[in-house]
Amino acid sequence: MKNKEIRKLFLALIFFSLAGGIFYNFQEIWLAENGLSVSTISIIYSLCALITCSTIFLCSNIIRENKIKKFTCIFLFLKTLCIISLFLLNNSGFNVLIKFIVMLEYALDTEIYACIYPMISLINKSDKIYAAKGLTYSFMYYLGVALSALLLGHIVGGFVINNNVYVLIGAIFSLLSFFIILSTDVNKYYEKDSRNEKNLLFKLLSNLKKDKISILYLVSSLVGQISYRCILGMQITLLVNLYGVTSKVASMVFLVLGISASVFGFIVLWKLTFKNDYVNISIKILGRVIVYLLALIFNNNILYVIAIIYPAFTAECYTHIIDAPYINRHEEKFQFAFCNLKDMTSYAGRAIGVFLCGIGIVHGIKYIFGFALAFVIVQVILCYICLYLRNKEARSKI
Repeated sequence: MKNKEIRKLFLALIFFSLAGGIFYNFQEIWLAENGLSVSTISIIYSLCALITCSTIFLCSNIIRENKIKKFTCIFLFLKTLCIISLFLLNNSGFNVLIKFIVMLEYALDTEIYACIYPMISLINKSDKIYAAKGLTYSFMYYLGVALSALLLGHIVGGFVINNNVYVLIGAIFSLLSFFIILSTDVNKYYEKDSRNEKNLLFKLLSNLKKDKISILYLVSSLVGQISYRCILGMQITLLVNLYGVTSKVASMVFLVLGISASVFGFIVLWKLTFKNDYVNISIKILGRVIVYLLALIFNNNILYVIAIIYPAFTAECYTHIIDAPYINRHEEKFQFAFCNLKDMTSYAGRAIGVFLCGIGIVHGIKYIFGFALAFVIVQVILCYICLYLRNKEARSKI
């Protein structure tokens, strides 16, 4: 990443990720401290997902290529104001306002992240940079989670670190990200002939009717999210119910897994990517088929834990093989719209997966892995087909 503007965008992403890890880690507890019940908090997060899908659809149509930086800065500034408002509203009793701001902030956060790669791709469209973007976000997010867990209750500079202090720290990091992106100069990379194009999402959808590869990729992303969230949609509850460990121990297990997955993802990106992409896909997705199947056949708690750890540990690797090539197939002017379309399918898959995970927890662990296995088999088949068609397309262009 020799380009100065790309380095700035990654620095902004680092602060943005840290803000998320610190701010979101104890948000549920912060909401509970403000008098909201568990059922109310769960409803808020469900509404967050619905609002996010609507926001993604709206932004895909109103944000054009030459406006992405402007809108990202506006969203970051609004996100910062939202977080500061929550800090000031702590224990105020204005819970209706708090609920609204939490949902608004969540939607803004999702859209900001969706804007990052389209800005980068204007400068340099690269599968490895796309993967590095996701890995950087995950690693710094979990680093923020770790810092918030370690510092909670400690006294720093005469101040006791509590959940509301984390809200303020999140606002500070978010503001730093805003100023960094504001200082970037991406305007010179825009294609002048695309500045006046409107309704890019609808044009993209029209183009997709003839794009079998993209359609299959989006379906594979949907079923992949369903399968993944069947296992890890309620990961803390799942581990607590399976082994009876405390929620604190379970959260620390997944924190370590999250950081390890990010580190492993970086290693894979630079050192462990095989020349044969069928091998790369098999390591990540076919491996899940195998561990899920073994857990179901032998009905063994140790195998169940391995089947939980494996998808979590491999979650961040091989995105430069499984995701990036299909996003980078599209022209820069459609990058933002396609990224948003992919996010919409991912959120839909996440919602279905979490719902099935809840059913499985109530009726038994076998149901969880049965659901996950069924969907991951479909995913691996679709990934192989997409790769075959993509290779065939590449050969036809030679």
